[in-house]
Amino acid sequence: MAKRLTTHQNMQIYRPGMLRNGAYSPVTDNKQGAKPMRKFLLFLIIIAAIIGVGYKVDHSYNKATYKSGSPASINVPAQTTISKNECSGNTADKDIVVSLKRQHIWACQYTLAVFNSPVVTGYTGNPADVTPTGTFHIFTKETNVSLKGTDGVTTWDDPVSYWMPFLFNQYGAYGFHDATWRTPNQFGHINTASPNASHGCVECPLPTAKWLYSWAPIGTEVTIRV
Repeated sequence: MAKRLTTHQNMQIYRPGMLRNGAYSPVTDNKQGAKPMRKFLLFLIIIAAIIGVGYKVDHSYNKATYKSGSPASINVPAQTTISKNECSGNTADKDIVVSLKRQHIWACQYTLAVFNSPVVTGYTGNPADVTPTGTFHIFTKETNVSLKGTDGVTTWDDPVSYWMPFLFNQYGAYGFHDATWRTPNQFGHINTASPNASHGCVECPLPTAKWLYSWAPIGTEVTIRV
């Protein structure tokens, strides 16, 4: 289920510039922590070159450098093997690409897909529940909130651990969030024509939502495609 705030009064806590102090902690690359690691790895490379195993150590160094820009304090969920890389042609430093047809997301760093996951998107049978297509940006981040809303058919009041909205329109707020009320095999396998789809948000498995929350700072581009 997607969660959207539908009143101006409730939306205030999600509006940029009006967020409560301390309600979120944007994550940036740990550059200070990376310096000692680089020095240590450089030392290993020199030693390895001396003993003739330079290739293996250099390979490890590249892998460690790549990880230095990724969340180190969370368990990264297993990624789904999928044939097409939706990051092709991406020019943004960080972009979360959503495919409504494929019910899948990709975390892109330029053309490199650093992460991907199945998701559940909006029900096309109700205009208020359709996940909008286009280019947006995450405008705030919160943890441990209860998302309340109505689509004219039903109402909801569901607690989520991670909430990352990227759009607010006449129907309310749309964003990424976890959906622990779903079973793992539902993600990626619910047709948007089914009433069992979301109310417009991009619902993620809990580990995926946790990873995205750590990886994507406020302002991260969101590209939603049919």
